[in-house]
Amino acid sequence: MILKSKNNTRNKIIGVIVAICLLITGIISIPRLFDSKVPVKAANSSSYNLASNIQDGVILHCFDWKYNDIRYELPNIAAAGFTSVQTSPAQVGKESGAWYWLYQPLGFYAGTNDLGTVDELKALCSEADKYGIKVIVDVVANHLGSDHSRIQSDLRDSQYWHTYGTVSNWSDRYQVVMGEIGMPDINSEHSYVQQVVANYINELKSYGVDGIRWDAAKHIALPSENCNFWSTVTSQGLYHYGEILVGPDDRSSGNEGLMKEYTNYMSVTDSSYGKTLRDAFASGSVPSAYGNWAARGIANNKLIYWGESHDTWSNGTDWGYSNGMSQNVIDRAYAVAASRNEVSALYFSRPASKDKNSIRGGQKGSTHFTSAEVAAVNHFHNAMIGQKDYYTTGNNCAVVSRESGAVIVAGSGGNFTVSVPNGGSTTQPGTYKEAITGSTWTVTSSTISGYIGSSGIAVIYKEGYEIPTGTTTTENVSEAGTVYFKNTSNWSDVYAYYWSDSNTTMTTWPGVKMTNVGDNVYSVNIPAGVSKIIFNNGGDLKTDDLNLPGVNKIYNNGSWSDYAVETTTQQETTTQEETTVASDSNIFYKNTKNWSKVYAYYWSDSNTKMTTWPGVQMTNVGNNTYGANIPETANYIIFSDGNGNQTSDITLKGLNKLYNNGSWETVEEETTTQEETTTQEETTTEQETTTQASDDYNIYYKNTGNWSNVYAYYWSDANTGMTTWPGKQMTKLSDGTYGIKVPTDAKYIIFNNGSNTQTKDITISGFEKVYNNGSWSNYATEEETTAAGNYLYFKNSNNWSNVYAYYWSNSNTKMTTWPGKQMTNMGSGVYRIEVPSDAKYIIFNNGNGSQTSDLTISGMNKIYQNNKWSNY
Repeated sequence: MILKSKNNTRNKIIGVIVAICLLITGIISIPRLFDSKVPVKAANSSSYNLASNIQDGVILHCFDWKYNDIRYELPNIAAAGFTSVQTSPAQVGKESGAWYWLYQPLGFYAGTNDLGTVDELKALCSEADKYGIKVIVDVVANHLGSDHSRIQSDLRDSQYWHTYGTVSNWSDRYQVVMGEIGMPDINSEHSYVQQVVANYINELKSYGVDGIRWDAAKHIALPSENCNFWSTVTSQGLYHYGEILVGPDDRSSGNEGLMKEYTNYMSVTDSSYGKTLRDAFASGSVPSAYGNWAARGIANNKLIYWGESHDTWSNGTDWGYSNGMSQNVIDRAYAVAASRNEVSALYFSRPASKDKNSIRGGQKGSTHFTSAEVAAVNHFHNAMIGQKDYYTTGNNCAVVSRESGAVIVAGSGGNFTVSVPNGGSTTQPGTYKEAITGSTWTVTSSTISGYIGSSGIAVIYKEGYEIPTGTTTTENVSEAGTVYFKNTSNWSDVYAYYWSDSNTTMTTWPGVKMTNVGDNVYSVNIPAGVSKIIFNNGGDLKTDDLNLPGVNKIYNNGSWSDYAVETTTQQETTTQEETTVASDSNIFYKNTKNWSKVYAYYWSDSNTKMTTWPGVQMTNVGNNTYGANIPETANYIIFSDGNGNQTSDITLKGLNKLYNNGSWETVEEETTTQEETTTQEETTTEQETTTQASDDYNIYYKNTGNWSNVYAYYWSDANTGMTTWPGKQMTKLSDGTYGIKVPTDAKYIIFNNGSNTQTKDITISGFEKVYNNGSWSNYATEEETTAAGNYLYFKNSNNWSNVYAYYWSNSNTKMTTWPGKQMTNMGSGVYRIEVPSDAKYIIFNNGNGSQTSDLTISGMNKIYQNNKWSNY
């Protein structure tokens, strides 16, 4: 639903649908693209422990996703415990591009739109059945698009339309069902309209659709109001639920009978309770209410809860407003909503953009639904079907007690031990196991006690109870990294065309142009998930379809082997005086926003599918600059953090360019003269990329053993599974040390070479530390050495999940934009920020309403704690 929208501005449409048919003869074949008939993976629906029906399970809202993108994610969706997926409308929208056009359809029929084709919808339904997943399609039935000349021809006559005008009083039920909400309001009371819509529902059913979500259901009248619409369109044996925001109207009471009448035909949303949940956790507290409509007489098995919806995210601040809240706040709200008995809950996949007009139909959203805490809540929901529940609060925690388990959600923070009430003595006394961290909990008749991990969510099961998990057979896919090719045929150019079984559109033929790193060896940086690759010359010469065994591999004379990097002693003299960027990349981005990750999403006028959102992860090449290698044919690019923050659509001005503060700059290639003494005999070519230490790292290791690779294996008392041996590979920095960013709750670490050489178990003594010759010491980067006076510190005694610094001076009040720059967690609750030397004032805040007063900066290398500055 588009909430109370009066004006919709159409974005420039950049999408172009391209159909490519490749008929190739020879010894190899190019993989078939966009083939809805090819199944993604084999599935066994019984292995996922999903609910048998939609109401008993939980729903993943794949808002704006293409049908194929949903289909490719089905193994992960099932493994995360979702019984159902919900698509955006399958109807043909008034326009293409922005999300809201799908909610202004031209008629009651499915067709090709931003989500895909009818055949792709059918393929999604067919594949979903293999996993036991139900498909819900959003249906817009209250209105059609405003261009009357283009709507379904048999509905153009005036008898099929209401003529009341725009709704002005949302507490007036007559206006709500007869008035317009920004689009012409169809006459739902007319029997012909009812039959047209019913025919569309039958059409969806024939495609394999299992359920219907009715957009703007509150605006369509009930039988008691002389309208037989609902009894006509819900008689096909499908599941139905209606979007009823606030209530049948906006009265705070007196409309309970109407709400109950809706439940004769469908389940209904309790949007007000969703707002209660997220507002509480956003403020660092917990909700006292156990529900809204449940308390007003609506049965739990007719309710849909959520933490947020597409309306609260995509409509700006019009209503509800959740796009200013962190994902963790919403996850906490969802954990309460989804752990209740009989209630179904919807989890919203957030789009990449927060801007109403930049959210696009057909653009895949966040996959955070696969996180351990969300999956644990879902599996708990499914495992506890039929068990009574009891909601209570205590010690600033929300508690949902079930007979064989409980979900405990902290109002704020995490990583602490807590004791909360066992509401109604519902959860059976005994020893319990927590599903996310593996910690042990104790339940008595009156209390539930144990350790809550960093997510602030704990999901516990009675000892001996088999903790359910989804299982899936994953394809052999690689992590992100570099792949090499020995150009023994001396091709003038070398390209890499790569894909995965679940995503055949990672590249477009002939692929990404590879970089010559010397000795006729070519390299390419690939994203995570690649399973197949073809090397080619951009013409007729190519390899077979190759199974990719991993990254840091070289393909040479028909076989794969590890790519060895030479160990050399070098004396380098840089021959150019200006600042340069040394990298295999051909496009660069200055990360002035200090995003933890940077992605490049690019396309051309003739090919909008060069990448899938959020694009290719860029590589930190030093000095907070990120690089990627993109095709020469790309015309446009978006830089983003992959989690909701992004630039606008940017027109490329050629390659070897740096995008910095809103404009392009030319990047010079670094040239050096070298005197090299090779200390070992290798047949491979050196390609060693070193980066400056930055906020990307918080633990360092001095590689005194001259290991060719360095790994960090770390863990905590509560979580021994943070990494798998040998751990994560560390990054070599320009001063010869190796850096890695580890979670702030990590307690122990082992440095090793990935083989059989390692340190002992080491206790982490803090962050921004280097381990050198058996002991820890403070680590100072080159940047800190040269600008040591420009750091300020803040003691986060309120346990904010994020800390920001907003600073300014008398002469420059716009050094930052609110809430400022995100600070770096140094460990032990201390956060750091680098500020300009002329900054005079600062406000520390959590980016979500909590903040200090305006503080006068009393000097650099100071920490603000206990309401005063002191030397750090």
